[in-house]
Amino acid sequence: MAVGPDESFRVLLEPHRREITLHCYRMLGSLQDAEEMVQESLLRAWQRRDELRSEGAVRAWLYKIATNACLDQLLKARRRRGLPHWGAVGPSHSTRLGPPADERYWVEPAPDTLLEAEASAGQRPDARVSQRESVGLAFIAALQLLSPKQRAALLLVDVLGWVPQEAAALLQSSVVSINSLLQRARKSVESRRDDSSARTLSSADAALLRRFMRAWEGGDLDTLAALLADDALLSMPPQPEWFAGREAIRQFFATVWSAVPGRRRLVPVGANGGPAFALYRQPAPDSPHEAVAITLVAVRGARVAQLTRFAFPRLFPLFGLPTQIPGEELEGTDPFAAAWADGWRSPAL
Repeated sequence: MAVGPDESFRVLLEPHRREITLHCYRMLGSLQDAEEMVQESLLRAWQRRDELRSEGAVRAWLYKIATNACLDQLLKARRRRGLPHWGAVGPSHSTRLGPPADERYWVEPAPDTLLEAEASAGQRPDARVSQRESVGLAFIAALQLLSPKQRAALLLVDVLGWVPQEAAALLQSSVVSINSLLQRARKSVESRRDDSSARTLSSADAALLRRFMRAWEGGDLDTLAALLADDALLSMPPQPEWFAGREAIRQFFATVWSAVPGRRRLVPVGANGGPAFALYRQPAPDSPHEAVAITLVAVRGARVAQLTRFAFPRLFPLFGLPTQIPGEELEGTDPFAAAWADGWRSPAL
C-alpha cells in the first residue's frame, strides 16, 4: 500500500488543490481527467517533498509538477478532445441521430467554483487572457488543438502570468523556443476566439435566458426558436451531429420533444464562466426528475447564439447537483430566481 502524505504536508498543499485542478482542466479539457492528474501530482509531490526549499515556493513547485504530469498524460493518450462543430463533418440535415462517439473525444464543461479558487490565489496583472475568457468553453477547446508544449507555454505565460524565462525553466527549454511556441499558440487560439463566452451577463441577458428557459420547459417551440440567432449552433457531445441555423434547431427540438415524453425542468448553473442549464426530465408524474444533460448557453446581442449540450449525467455531482430530484421538490419553485443575483450562480438544491 502506498504511503500517504503526513498531515502537515497535506495541510501545506491543500489550499492549492482547486487552482491546480483548474490548470489541469485547461491542459486536458476534462474535469475528471484533471482530478486524476491532481491526485497523481500530489503523489509526485509527496515523493519529491525533499526538493521543496520553502513554503513560499510551494505554489510554483506544484504547478511544475502538475504541468509535467499533464504533459506525460497527453503524450500517453495521443488524442485531442474537441467539439462536434469544430470537426471536419458539417452540420446535420437530419434529426435522426446515430450512435454516440467515445466520450473521451469531447471537451467537457467545468463549474465556475473552480474560478473562485484561482481568483483568491491572485493572478499577475500582466496575464494576457482574462480570467473569464481563460475558462470559456471556446478557449478550453482551442487549447486542445495545440501541441502539449504549446498548451503549457500559453497557459503559464498568458493565463498565469509567468515570464517566458520561468516557463522555459519549467519546460526545460530555451526562452527562444518558448517565444516561438507562444507565437504559434496565440495565433491558433485567436482564430477560435469567441467573444460571447467572455462577456458579463446583463439584466437584459438574464431576461432573455429566463424566457428561453420557460420556453424549453413548456415545450414552446415558436418562442424558443424566436429567441435563437439566425446563425445559432447546437452541438450535443457525445453525439457527433450538430445543427446550424434557427430552423434546423427548431426541427431538432420538435423531433426530440415528441419522441421523448415527460416533463422537463431546467436548473441554472454557472459553467465555464457563463450561463448554463442542468436539464432534468420527469418521465411520469409520480417519478423523480432524472439528470439528463448540462447545456452551456452563449448569448450574442439579444439572442441565444450557441447551445452546447453535454449529455453526461455523471457530471452533475461535479457541479454540486444530484442525479435525481424527487418530483415534489421542484413543484412551485423558481430555481432561476435563486440563480440570478448580481450575476449567475448555482442554486442550492
